[in-house]
Amino acid sequence: MSASREKKQRQGELGRELTQKQRQELREKQAAKRKAVLYTVIGVVIAVLVVILLVWHSGIFQRGAVAVSVGGRDYTVNDVEYYYRSTMIAEYYNSYDASTGAGAFDPNSDLRTQYVDEEDETQSWHDYILEQTMTTLTQVAATENAAAEEGFTLDEEAMASVEQAIEDTRSSAEQLGYPNLAGYLKSNYSRYMTVGAYRTCVERDVLVSQYQSAYQEKQEVTDAELEAYYEENADTMDSFDYRYILINGEAQSTTDEEGNTVEPTAEEEEAAMAAAQQQAQNFKTAVMAADDREAAFIELAPDYVSETNHDAYAEDPDRSLSQGVLGSVLSPSYGEWLQDASRQAGDIEVLEASGGTGYYVVLFLGRYRDETPTVNVRHILIQAQVPEDDPDTEEDESDVAPTQEALDAAKAEAESLLAQWESGDKTAESFGELANEYSDDPGSNTTGGLYERVEQGQFFDAFDAWLFDEARQEGDTTLIENPQDGQQGWHVVYFQSWEPSAWEYTADSAIRSQRLSDWLDEVTADLQAVQGSGVRYVGE
Repeated sequence: MSASREKKQRQGELGRELTQKQRQELREKQAAKRKAVLYTVIGVVIAVLVVILLVWHSGIFQRGAVAVSVGGRDYTVNDVEYYYRSTMIAEYYNSYDASTGAGAFDPNSDLRTQYVDEEDETQSWHDYILEQTMTTLTQVAATENAAAEEGFTLDEEAMASVEQAIEDTRSSAEQLGYPNLAGYLKSNYSRYMTVGAYRTCVERDVLVSQYQSAYQEKQEVTDAELEAYYEENADTMDSFDYRYILINGEAQSTTDEEGNTVEPTAEEEEAAMAAAQQQAQNFKTAVMAADDREAAFIELAPDYVSETNHDAYAEDPDRSLSQGVLGSVLSPSYGEWLQDASRQAGDIEVLEASGGTGYYVVLFLGRYRDETPTVNVRHILIQAQVPEDDPDTEEDESDVAPTQEALDAAKAEAESLLAQWESGDKTAESFGELANEYSDDPGSNTTGGLYERVEQGQFFDAFDAWLFDEARQEGDTTLIENPQDGQQGWHVVYFQSWEPSAWEYTADSAIRSQRLSDWLDEVTADLQAVQGSGVRYVGE
């Protein structure tokens, strides 16, 4: 007999030995056992689902998902969100209209339901910003790849800037009332952003910036290239000297019998502009009749400006004077006229002000390329102490000028710092350390007191005169008193170096920037940014 037949026979014999009651109990036990197994399996499944839901709501899956891939690099939701938010802020402020107090979209509402063109609703602001972000990430990926190929990494100074950026963000969070940096990041980026992910983004941002700056720095720009750039852009790079006044053409509002403001009618506005134009023409005619047009302009200007400005123009002959104004920042109302290649000294013209507020009368004096060099300078400002404001009195004691005693004390401290520096190695670096520790100038007391590419006329007269003395040499030092309101005190000054003129620096920077742009176009030409599954979480 086979084994299987024997087994069946034994089972049959056993079955015949059980009573009906025993068989029922056996069936109930087996059913209970099956239920216990089923409930155990269900419990395990539920527990697993709970864990999955908890993990899902924690954002671990989302933040780790690949949102964009480009150039062999995968960028997570947080990586993309970092650039997405920066792009969104830039687009908002670029479109900001001061008259309405709003930008082209509401950054606090869903950008997927707001459209670049509200009429055809073809592209949402979310899609547009994401598109710009992907363009940025393409350049980021190309730069990261180039840096990796060269072994380019962040040095200690760069890593310090990363730490500073994170600390600045932490300080902003505290000032805005956030309990910690993590909460601030989730609120301002997305609920998936973490401190660690933010640090990674900042490090990448600094690396890309440093590498691109290094690329620009190693470019060689010749004098011939500077001259060629200048010739092509002379209108914006030249400096202009001119005099001008504005003759107001705005119609004034009135008040009715009940004290209500009555805005001028269209006819009244038109009449006011016509009167202003005629007055401007009369002024132009009077100036043109004089042998010395500039002298006539100065003498007659007070009689043609508004009554409220009459005394100011009469007391200050140079109130109408503008000197050394770069063509790139000339007013659109008269800039094109001044830039005309045929313009000659003494030319005068009446030009309507943009916005229809009146008419400018402009006298051309000269145009030139400013060859004055710029300088790099370090300084330590020791401000003279003034009394602290007493909140229990109405008088603002902090707004009074410092006493002579306070000025003398500031000078003594400045002299002591200069002597301390002179007793050491007398380097720019050691001066910078003193500036960071002692200077009262918030604009430079974290950068070693350094101001770079300072142009003539940028600081007050005594400071300016010392800086641009032709005899000035690297390493020269001095003490200079600051007489300006709110800044009275003494400067310890260190002359660091002469630098190229403003126009040369502008041309050099533009050429280097163009070369960087050309390089980025080249290295990104064959790269394509591809959206991943995580892109759905960007911009939530």
